[in-house]
Parts: sequence; structure tokens; C-alpha cells
Amino acid sequence: MFKRKQPPLAVENAAFAEGSEVAGQPAARARPAREKLGWFEKRQRRRRRRIIFEEVLGWILVPAIIYLVFWAVQSVGGIPKELTDFASEIFAAAMKGKG
Repeated sequence: MFKRKQPPLAVENAAFAEGSEVAGQPAARARPAREKLGWFEKRQRRRRRRIIFEEVLGWILVPAIIYLVFWAVQSVGGIPKELTDFASEIFAAAMKGKG
């Protein structure tokens, strides 16, 4: 919606034609000028980088945390029966509702 327009090709071709030959040598193609970004484009790029970083971090940390919890439960010897009974009571009460 707020993207900058690209310069027309005629402007790029004119810049290339100006320095086309120097001392009989064909000129190397000049690099195009770096794109001057406005605040909106900078914000969009920062947001995109942050979202990608968070996704990668999530794909690494979530399995690591799950593995560590599993490892901790196994090292203790499993989940005590009292905790499983309590969890099932809470789950049953939640599914039952206030009715």
C-alpha cells in the first residue's frame, strides 16, 4: 500500500549510457543506487526479521523444553498417582461445567 515506486528503466539506461566507454574500454555496469527506505519500509523489514527470528527460536526452544520436562519426570520416577488423580478431577470438572 505504501511502497515506493521504482524509477523508470529510461532513467537507469541513461545513467548507463553516460559512462559507456572510457579509453576504449566498455564501462562496467554501474551499481544502482541503494534504495532509500522510508520509515514504513524500515518498520516492515524490522517486523519481518523479528517474526522470522521468533519462529526459529520457537522451533528450537519448544522441543527443548518438552524434552527437558520429559527428562525431569523420568529422572524423578514418573508422575505420582495423586497428581494424576487431581488432574483428572480438574479436567472432569472443567468438562462438566457449572450446570
